[in-house]
Formats: sequence, C-alpha cells, structure tokens
Amino acid sequence: MVAVPRDAATLILIRDAVRSGARLEILMLRRHSNSAFLPGAYVFPGGTVEAADYAREAEGVCHGLTSRQAQSIIDGASPPEKALGFFVSAIREAFEEAGILLAYKESPDLIAINGEEKARFSQYRRQVQEDPSSFAALVRSEGARLATDRLFYFAHWITPEIVRIRFDTRFFVAAAPPNQEALYDALETTDSLWITPQEVLEKRRKGELNVPFPTFCNVRGLAEFSSVEEVIASTVGKEVPTIQPLLDMLSLG
Repeated sequence: MVAVPRDAATLILIRDAVRSGARLEILMLRRHSNSAFLPGAYVFPGGTVEAADYAREAEGVCHGLTSRQAQSIIDGASPPEKALGFFVSAIREAFEEAGILLAYKESPDLIAINGEEKARFSQYRRQVQEDPSSFAALVRSEGARLATDRLFYFAHWITPEIVRIRFDTRFFVAAAPPNQEALYDALETTDSLWITPQEVLEKRRKGELNVPFPTFCNVRGLAEFSSVEEVIASTVGKEVPTIQPLLDMLSLG
C-alpha cells in the first residue's frame, strides 16, 4: 500500500559568505543518527506542517502575508488555508532545529537574539519543540510578528511512492538574520554548518557528506548564484514545478 505523503516545509537559510574567496553560504543541519527518516543526513531545517501553523491565531502573527496571498503562491494546498501553514511551518522548524527565528519586533529589522535574550528564546525554543501549537502564542507574547514576507518559494518535491515515509515538501529560501546564531538542537539535529554550495557538492562527491537527492538538487541550483540578492531575485515570477522521482533517489550518491 502506497503511503500518503505528509505536507512539509523546508527553509533554506542563506547568507553572503563571510570567508574570503567564497560567495554564497547555506545553513545545513545533520539529522540525528537515530532518526527514522534520513538518519545522519545533512539537510535544511524543515518538518511537517501542523494544523496550528495555519490556524487563525497563526495568521494573526504573520507580517506581510495573508492566508489568501499564500494561496496564490502555493498551489494545490488542501484545505486551501493550509498554504499559509507552509510558510509558518518553515519558520517554526528553523527555530526548533536551528535556533533561528525570522521575526520582527519593529519592521524592517529582524529581531536580534543575543545577550540576556538568548536564555529567554532558548526557553521558547524548548516549549515549541515540546508543543508546536504554542508557537504563535509565544510569538505574540514577545510582541513580535513572523517575517513571512521574507520567505521566497523555491522548490516542490514529493517523496517517491516506493518509500515508506513520504513527504510533500515546499522549499523556501530566506536570508539569515544577521544578529542570530545558528545552533543545532541536539534532539533532531546533531551538527550545523555554514557551507558554500560548491563545498557541499564536492564533499558529497567524495563521500564525505551524506546529502539526500532532493537536497543535493537544490544545492546544485544554488551553486549558480553569487549572492543572497541573486537567489531572491531568481524567485520573482518563477514557476515552481512539482518534482516526484519514480525511484528512491533520496540517498543516492
């Protein structure tokens, strides 16, 4: 019996390289070796869309994106209001897995998490990991709004039918906040690194980095760009095709 894919969202966080000679860098996380899905693989932050991600309370903490606008971007969401949930889920999962929160206190600047704020947001992160439905309430309690206007739709992949655990995943790209530090959660993820797409491709070729096929394809696409600005500009008017491999290419080298 073919498994029904679960709706999921992935956030590709990007930044202009801080190292001399490099260009674009992407954030990758290593999945826990005990994970049921892709153990030990290096991936982008992401996970399943929860019902709370597209509830009315969630829409109320989104900046620059309504449920109707999300539906015009994400085709085929069922129910239609779940379209907004893909954006919220991507931000929530990045916060849970990488400690990065795309949100505003006062637009246009994204919030900074440093100094005494680190302990408070660390506690928020643990709460959301334990109860994802608490995310919107925590954002509101902080007087913040999610930077859903900073997410740009990049790719759409569906796991092959022959795989036991399947996902229908929307990939987004977003510039990483300048005043936040990426930290893996030691629960679902056990390592984090900023790395250029070219380095990922080379390390995967040498067998030094376990990168699933959909992740590899998106990294290969990102290798064509020199800056965050170029990546975001490429999404304007972009038609995002649905890709569903016929074979299990998730872990092919």
